[in-house]
Amino acid sequence: MEEFEVPVNYKGKDLLFNGRLATFSYGYKLYVEVEGSEVVIERDDEGNLRAIVSETSTNPAIEKGLIEAIIKVFSDLQVL
Repeated sequence: MEEFEVPVNYKGKDLLFNGRLATFSYGYKLYVEVEGSEVVIERDDEGNLRAIVSETSTNPAIEKGLIEAIIKVFSDLQVL
């Protein structure tokens, strides 16, 4: 897996998250560590990026806006 850093601006703060790219025979998935939990980013059936977060992974939950900001970074870079 290739590792990288994901720079995100959220609520006026510059944040940096660790990420990994995993390749599969059917496509790619991005794994981003956010607040101690792993967020999986992949394409859905319509080709849009989506995030998958385990319901039991964090307490409190990761803010939806933060996940949207991370997805926007990947969308702007046109990855996957």
